[in-house]
Amino acid sequence: MWKYLIFNGVWFLVLLMAHLYGRRTWRIFLLLSIFAVGFFAAKMIPIDPIAWSFYLIFSCLVFWGDFRFTRWSLAPLETLEKETEALSSRFSENGALLARKADIIDSINLRANEIAHLYDKINEMSRSVDDLEIFLIFGEALAKVSFFRSIKLAFFKSDPAISKNPSEFYELEPSYFNDSFDRRVLLKAIQETKAVVFPFDEKVLSSVFDARQAVCDLEGTALGSQRFLAHPIMIHQKIFAVLVLMDVSARDRRMLSILTERFISEMQRVNLYKKIETLAITDGLTGMYVRRHLLERFEAELERSKKYGLRLSFLMIDIDHFKNFNDQYGHLVGDVVLRQVAETIRNSVRELDLVGRVGGEEFGVLLIETEESGAFFVAERIRYAVQEKIFKAYNESLRVAISVGCAAYSDKLDQASLIVDAADSALYQAKRQGRNKACLYAGE
Repeated sequence: MWKYLIFNGVWFLVLLMAHLYGRRTWRIFLLLSIFAVGFFAAKMIPIDPIAWSFYLIFSCLVFWGDFRFTRWSLAPLETLEKETEALSSRFSENGALLARKADIIDSINLRANEIAHLYDKINEMSRSVDDLEIFLIFGEALAKVSFFRSIKLAFFKSDPAISKNPSEFYELEPSYFNDSFDRRVLLKAIQETKAVVFPFDEKVLSSVFDARQAVCDLEGTALGSQRFLAHPIMIHQKIFAVLVLMDVSARDRRMLSILTERFISEMQRVNLYKKIETLAITDGLTGMYVRRHLLERFEAELERSKKYGLRLSFLMIDIDHFKNFNDQYGHLVGDVVLRQVAETIRNSVRELDLVGRVGGEEFGVLLIETEESGAFFVAERIRYAVQEKIFKAYNESLRVAISVGCAAYSDKLDQASLIVDAADSALYQAKRQGRNKACLYAGE
């Protein structure tokens, strides 16, 4: 009797455990095993078939009851697991979405910082009136939005149609714009950025002049293995500078295009500003300083001479009989002679000396750090150079002469106006002595 009770208890426990911990395949296998054992026992074991059928049916009922019980008991757990899986899936999706949004926000912030940096640099370029400073600002801004090997800027002071060799050639590298970059320091040492014009550079510049527009070779197939992007900078269809970007690889080509176009427009603005400034202080016919600017510089140099105890002299020059000469040959010939006399005077003095046109055929020369005897020597040199020169004006070959008056800064002549008047008085003294002479101011 106890054997049957133990057997039934173990059997029912096996059925329950199969539902609690067994897989579905194991439960199906167990159910089929019940019927197989019952069929085998009914055939092979002599036992009461009614009792065995009852036991078999009861086992099936217990199996079914255990199944329902486990379904009922484990239903909340399964629901919780499903909800947990759903929440976990949603959490993973939300996490991925947040990560993508974070990447987008970082990208937007990076782009906003680049745009703000670009805006600041463009404003700095707009405030500058120095072309080399604008070039440095451009390089600093370009280093933030692009990768490049170097940027080059070629200036052409002479007519590029005559010579395509740049008068000045500068090159900047990315290493200049590291964390220790200081524009003011580099601007003071800007001459160190001057570069040698290599044959490849000559080819690039020549291609720009031939095309008269931007030349792009980002594959390195046109002029060799080097990749470049070159832009001409023009005013009135005349190229005065060329910008060359070597091995440029822009993260944002639109920002690179905006920055480059703005650099070109700022260079054009500065060039126009310099031309207007030059026109305001120089005489259109002779290219010398106008009287007003010459006297302003005279005042400044006189103050410097007083402060440091330096010498200063002034020459007043007048072309002899120029009115009669003008009436005889005409104003066109006279203008040519004026230009050539002015050129002769400029070639006879130092670069630091200041030369200006103070009247119709009168010129003034401010000799920096020059005493009276030295001024007289320069006056004689100028007079002799003009006297010996043959002036070509249209079909005429002419000679002219000048008279020169010299005056120097002293205790009595301590103002610019007094020195100019003294030099003018010496000039009239030279004319009274027969012209084609140089005279020192003798005093009163």
